[in-house]
Amino acid sequence: MSSPPNPPTLHVKLGLVASLLYAANGVLRTLCTQRNMKVHWVSGLAVMLVGMALPLELASRASVLFCVLIVIAMEVLNTALEAFVDLHVRQYEKHAMIAKDAAAAAVLIFAIGAVVVFADVLFHRWWMVTRSMEAVWRTIWFGSPLLAATAIVLWMPRKVPAIVALGLGSIGLLTYLAFHSRDEIFSAGALAFVLAASLARLREPQLL
Repeated sequence: MSSPPNPPTLHVKLGLVASLLYAANGVLRTLCTQRNMKVHWVSGLAVMLVGMALPLELASRASVLFCVLIVIAMEVLNTALEAFVDLHVRQYEKHAMIAKDAAAAAVLIFAIGAVVVFADVLFHRWWMVTRSMEAVWRTIWFGSPLLAATAIVLWMPRKVPAIVALGLGSIGLLTYLAFHSRDEIFSAGALAFVLAASLARLREPQLL
């Protein structure tokens, strides 16, 4: 009688670079698999574009950036908790439901808070928006197709040529907007959002 095959060995790489790669894979995997993360990602990119167009002061820039990043981080943590619960609970369990619902509620609260902070920044500096209408219209005309292309990349059936074409088109639109940008950090953030969306879909078979 033959013995059952040995389970595959899990090879764990150590070191700072490996840790960073694992963390990046966690973000990209969440982006591939979670609908809410895709919504947060496109919304975060939209905020980056607004930050590129408006001459916000340091406190407002820091607040907006922090809100975007904390929502993304909370969605990653929520995904981790759901995966952990699913790993250990194979059937309906009330405490598992409570854990999942509470984690989702935390993400929702942070998302609402981010919207409130962003709206408050714009409301109390509306004069800044009215004085930057040229930049606002430029962002609408070039940012709208950029957001649409990123959304298509995240939700479309995986086709490498289409992902590459949309990604390059998005970078082209972003390059034009970055040339007129009021803030390099927001420009770099927008580029990171665009690249991560394309990279997540291109690496999807290896991530799942």
